[in-house]
Amino acid sequence: MNDDNQEEGDPQSLTDVVDDLKDQASKDGDLSVQDALDEFAGRLFGPLLVAPALVVVTPVGGIPLVPTIMGLFVVLVAGQSLFGRTHPWLPGVLADRSVDEDKFRDSVEKARPWLEWIDKYTERRLQFLVKGPMKYGIAMVCIIVACTLPPLELLPFACIVPGTAILLLGLAITAQDGLIALVGLIASIGALGAVGYWLLG
Repeated sequence: MNDDNQEEGDPQSLTDVVDDLKDQASKDGDLSVQDALDEFAGRLFGPLLVAPALVVVTPVGGIPLVPTIMGLFVVLVAGQSLFGRTHPWLPGVLADRSVDEDKFRDSVEKARPWLEWIDKYTERRLQFLVKGPMKYGIAMVCIIVACTLPPLELLPFACIVPGTAILLLGLAITAQDGLIALVGLIASIGALGAVGYWLLG
């Protein structure tokens, strides 16, 4: 994980990440998992959490298997980042999965007001919670939460809870906002509790 010192032009908000992904999608007419990886790999770790989480919480996340695929993306990327890989590897069967550009654009435009609202409340604060060892802790939490996406996909809209948790944690690293990280950790506990309740119930 090497994004403690962000460079000028790097995305630092949800809308920045969305705009970068939209630009990437416009080049080929769709947005593949590999496209999202190529856009940010080697530069930033936070957007690599934000990108799949955005897909899960937008209407695109209602497409069968999409939450599961995005969960695998998070597990593989976060897991390899724990071992210092700046360019994570993904198997072709996952990397080649794609979303049509029009569907992606329509979904993010519907979500944009909410993303802009969240961005208004992000700022650089409590940065010790998103730097150094804490980033590794956040990566571990994201891996655990991402593992809840496949079972929750069986319940309508249930994936929004873990998707939101990962989204907030990715945003916290991207924007260097420790307070958002705390909110994301609380949401993660909620997601894990929801899975536990569903399995026990």
